[in-house]
Amino acid sequence: MKSLDLETVQMVRVALQEVISAREHGVHAVPYFAPTDIGALPPSEQEKELGVREETDYGNRARAGIHLTLSAAVSALEVAEVLMRDLTIVDSRDRKRELLRCSLNARMARDAAAEAAAVLSGQQAPKSDARVEVNRLKSELFERFGLGE
Repeated sequence: MKSLDLETVQMVRVALQEVISAREHGVHAVPYFAPTDIGALPPSEQEKELGVREETDYGNRARAGIHLTLSAAVSALEVAEVLMRDLTIVDSRDRKRELLRCSLNARMARDAAAEAAAVLSGQQAPKSDARVEVNRLKSELFERFGLGE
């Protein structure tokens, strides 16, 4: 028989997984391409460009932080779910296997939380998607130099 606590943990995990799935398209960092002639720009334009760079960096760190912390929470909840089940009715080999799986999920939660901390603190850059960078570079070239795709 399931306990109310276990059902609550399961509902929270499923809800978090749905949030992660809905946000999946926005996980990768948006690349920032600084103008090559930034030193030749008037001071006001240089300041504006710096603002764009800082906003892009903030957005990338926030998106990565959200994804990583939600992923860490899901992994931790998976551990709690298994541990809250009545494993006394399971034979000892299966219990050991479940505890090993819990250990791996706990490590995944730890690693995701550590990566979130590194990204949010600026010690690590958010991961980017190479396809986005190539597409952005193509559009930058087109906008700045009138080159066709």
